[in-house]
Amino acid sequence: MDFSIPSDLQMLVDNVRKFRERELMPLEKEFLLAGKLPLETRFALERKGRDLGFWALDVPEEYGGAGLGNLGMCLVAEELYKHPAMFDFGGSPEPSLYLCNAEQKERYFFPVIRGERRSCYAFTEPDAGSDLAGIRTTAVRKGDQWVVNGTKTFISHVDRADFVILFASTDRSKGARGVSCFLVDMGTPGFRPSRPIATMGDDWDPYELSFEDCVVPDANRVGEVNGGWAIANHQLTHGRLKIAAYQLGIAQRCLDMAIDWAKQRVAFGKPIAQRQAIQWMIADSEVELEAARLLVYRAAWQADNGEPQRNEAFVAKLYATEMAQRVTDRALQIFGGLGYTKELPIQSFYRQVRVWRIGHGTAEIHRWMIARNLLGLNRD
Repeated sequence: MDFSIPSDLQMLVDNVRKFRERELMPLEKEFLLAGKLPLETRFALERKGRDLGFWALDVPEEYGGAGLGNLGMCLVAEELYKHPAMFDFGGSPEPSLYLCNAEQKERYFFPVIRGERRSCYAFTEPDAGSDLAGIRTTAVRKGDQWVVNGTKTFISHVDRADFVILFASTDRSKGARGVSCFLVDMGTPGFRPSRPIATMGDDWDPYELSFEDCVVPDANRVGEVNGGWAIANHQLTHGRLKIAAYQLGIAQRCLDMAIDWAKQRVAFGKPIAQRQAIQWMIADSEVELEAARLLVYRAAWQADNGEPQRNEAFVAKLYATEMAQRVTDRALQIFGGLGYTKELPIQSFYRQVRVWRIGHGTAEIHRWMIARNLLGLNRD
């Protein structure tokens, strides 16, 4: 297995790096103080990226995208996430939308690629996270319509979405195998974003969503009735790989900053880079970062070559998220009090990475699933 990066992908990453340095870095100090990148600014950056060809990068060419593939997607995400604003280029539909039928693709999938519509997906509930069987939001069929009732929580990107990819229980007796997927337009009667949820992370205020006798046409159901488990699995596996790639960029930026600072900061007559305690923190960070990078790249390579990589995505996300937490913590320690201030992005990165040990499946769930996969046990 050859892990070298193809020259065309390396050239793309170099161009993404130039975009980050030219367009994102001048906004960093303002972002750190405000803790947010205004939507107007974010959309303007997307338009600039689109003018440069950074649009629908991981969308297959048959749908009008760049056909970048999973490895390319991870490389781009790694480069962009060296900035704390968590910026992504546009035009890439959520994986669930690839499973739409032809008519649904015209209404939802292709408009996302064209930049005309945006989506968010609603999976998590107050009493259900990684356990799909715990979903309490129900969709009850009445003729050619479904009546939805329930609450979703911690839903990202609601403030910029035109529709929601909703997972709801359509047969409670079947547990995880009784969940279906629906597309719900913003403004649909009975559906509303009920409140934003303030979090410790910068620029991440997820929402709670309420559904009260919300009528959704059967034409907006994605896939088979009770077929939501497979759709959710496809969605979450893709997301875990991308999240793992985010951690690489975050950790690399923090490590680079810590190395530069260790050479400059003098304590007790010597640069702290000459102190063994600092050297070991830097060495441990480099070893763990490189190990995570290989895990992520391998999983992406396997996906691009049509190989199963669900377990590999579990492994990559588990290790990368915990690695990034350790590296950001060490970097903050090396900077001392300065690292704790909003003058530097390290404190922002430190808070950001904490959520990824929870989102898209907790670290504990990942360990459980990795073990069950290795032991050949089937989930109940």
